Amino acid sequence: MAPKTWGLSKEEAGYRPAPKPEVTCRVCQWMFPRLSLGSCKYVRGIVSADATCNEFERKRPHGGS
Repeated sequence: MAPKTWGLSKEEAGYRPAPKPEVTCRVCQWMFPRLSLGSCKYVRGIVSADATCNEFERKRPHGGS
């Protein structure tokens, strides 16, 4: 079950520097806008595009087959 919107503190979400670019907030489904600093659907506060957390989900491509 997904957390409530803005329901997690950074500590609860395991927010941390990303170990590699493939798992950064920048490519996560839940970050908006995808700038150097933004917001997350689940994590409270400002998030860095270069960080990651336990709720990371890669952004799904539009359309496609």
